Amino acid sequence: MHFSIITLAVLSMSVANVVAVTLTMPPPMPKAFPPDDESQPIPASYLTDPLVTEALAYVESVVPAQYLQIPPSTHKGICTATYNADAAANCYWPANLCTRDTDTNAFTADVYQCPGQNTWGLTYDDGPIVNVVNGQHVNDTVALRNALVNLNDQKATFFVVGSMGSSAPDEIKATFDAGHHIATHTWTHWTSTSLTNAQFVAEMKYTEALIYKTTGQVPRFWRPPCGDIDDRIRAIASALGYRTVLWGTAPDRDSTDADVTPSAAAHQTVLKKIKSWFVPQAGFISLEHDISTFTVGVALAALSAIKDMGSSFPLKITDVGTCLNEPWYRDISGSTSSPIPNTSSVVSPPSSTPTSAPISTASASSVAPSASSTISASASSTGPISTNPSSITLSTTSSTASPTRQSESISGSYPSVDVFRSFSWLWTMIAGAAVAVFV
Repeated sequence: MHFSIITLAVLSMSVANVVAVTLTMPPPMPKAFPPDDESQPIPASYLTDPLVTEALAYVESVVPAQYLQIPPSTHKGICTATYNADAAANCYWPANLCTRDTDTNAFTADVYQCPGQNTWGLTYDDGPIVNVVNGQHVNDTVALRNALVNLNDQKATFFVVGSMGSSAPDEIKATFDAGHHIATHTWTHWTSTSLTNAQFVAEMKYTEALIYKTTGQVPRFWRPPCGDIDDRIRAIASALGYRTVLWGTAPDRDSTDADVTPSAAAHQTVLKKIKSWFVPQAGFISLEHDISTFTVGVALAALSAIKDMGSSFPLKITDVGTCLNEPWYRDISGSTSSPIPNTSSVVSPPSSTPTSAPISTASASSVAPSASSTISASASSTGPISTNPSSITLSTTSSTASPTRQSESISGSYPSVDVFRSFSWLWTMIAGAAVAVFV
């Protein structure tokens, strides 16, 4: 009996330790944010901040070991890595555009299309950038927001890179305040599969903390830079509360705006590809960028072409969260006990009414559309917009330089149900010990 009591006490202490593995939300602010340097992953000294160590411990407690043990790839360059495991078995997207289409106990299904017919999930990656020429914003994130306002205050999803946002936090806030969907795109835009578990957690949590500090919201959606993802990264991102968003590949909905060498000819080539999407079709999610004056210039030209089509434009443009009919952010006043994003503990977008009709010509004073209204092409302008393909280099007066690369909250803390599920053997031993005590 004495032995049984001691055993029960030890096992009870073990259970207490298991329960103590938590993930604090909203994210605690770090002692310092990493540098705005995309030439390397987040430096090792930043991995010891409690923001990272607590989240990593939580990930390790809820993600099945077989996923965490998938070996990292080897980073070779911008959007390039050598995959060191079985690409097919681990659904390594760059190898064969593999996607996971079903939720599991380890991760949520990938998102790469909008479910509605003729619905376009509009996204911009890698920003924000600021480019001021003679006191005017030209081909930057500000100009892009203005163009969306001119398209009847159209909304989009902006996948923010932390290192870019740390240089222009006011632009994250301005984009958020304008009613756009803010999502995560990691801190350094490094190939995610080449990162260790700790490095990837840091990439996500520092970006999350920056967005929370700037907007007061914790994102639910993220996009892997360059689509570089496998089951290890899926599982970690899901444990941290994120849904993975890719883009359409069948048919291809990558604009390739960040893949080409900027030139007037390249501008026309990319614009032509985007305009080829302007037809009735199954719902899709696109890939565009606000990483440079070139990519934004193409985006502005595309929006201008949509506006020119007026009521003949056949698609409903919306942000990703709205096209999925899912809230954009986590509810920082509630809690969840599951590592899989919980739609009962999330925050709806500022306007929960999705755009449900094609663009039509309307007055310049029209307000945001209701469920039964149409998107109007406003005749007014809120700022200078340049779609001139010659405006493709970042001005020296720009306050945010774009790196050279290719395209591509919950209050308190909570244990995971999967923690208890994973330690079912422990509960069995405790039950046996308890029986022994009374025997």
